[in-house]
Amino acid sequence: MALVLGLAIGKPGASLAQPTVLPLLALVMVFSAMSISRREFTSVKRVSRIVLFSLVVNYVMLGGVILLLAKWFITDYEIWVGFVALALVPPATAVVPFSYALGGDVSFSLIGMTGAYLAALVIMPLGLAYLLGSQIFDPVSLLLVLGELIVIPIIVSRVLLYLRVSRYIERYRGVIVNWSLSIITFSIIGVNRQAFISDFDVLTRTSVIAFVTTFLLAYLLEVGARTLRVKHETTVSIIMMGTTKNWSMAGVLLLTFYSERSAIPPSIFLFFAIFMIVWLEYHFRKRARS
Repeated sequence: MALVLGLAIGKPGASLAQPTVLPLLALVMVFSAMSISRREFTSVKRVSRIVLFSLVVNYVMLGGVILLLAKWFITDYEIWVGFVALALVPPATAVVPFSYALGGDVSFSLIGMTGAYLAALVIMPLGLAYLLGSQIFDPVSLLLVLGELIVIPIIVSRVLLYLRVSRYIERYRGVIVNWSLSIITFSIIGVNRQAFISDFDVLTRTSVIAFVTTFLLAYLLEVGARTLRVKHETTVSIIMMGTTKNWSMAGVLLLTFYSERSAIPPSIFLFFAIFMIVWLEYHFRKRARS
């Protein structure tokens, strides 16, 4: 619905929603962080191994492929900035619920996601400063926003868990997260509606990169994991970690610090990611029956 409304209404409606995207994303992060419990981190050796593997898969492999393909296909500097931000954001918060829905290893996804978000506090400022220069993304301002989106939500989630109020909001958590992400998606899609209906060159180039880093990369990760005889549950989590980025975070940062046009890559990736999840659900269900 958010995708359709964003394309139908466009910038007038999206501009009204735009001031809400930062606090709504912080709210989503609070509810996502509430899933993190201390028992997931009892084994230092296991946690270190999962976090390291997740960083390699999400940043080195997925982020590297995104940057490499963007370097080859993209000539528009604003769009290049969007791809750089996309490559440097951590995996989507939806990694955990999608891993659960697809029969993956939820513990693996949770540990990997947590480690990636903490590492993003270092990786993103350094990576953006190195690739784009500090004049576009001021490191101090960026760290403050990342603090609002990562550090503060984690602290708030711990307070809610400590006060035992999380059980009262658990029943509403899914609804709040879904509607928050819908409004964020509507805003990101809406402000770039024109690119979807008229800028076919950017649309085509970005769509090729999005297809390769979602559908094709998911297929290659599954083949590789099957060859190495990795358990199906772990394979599902690896695929989610290796094909998703926090598109909403990338879009919010780009809208906050740079330009609306630079948020085109995250908005197009959203389309492909949603359809990839639908395809994976069908694919894994079909495999389970065979």
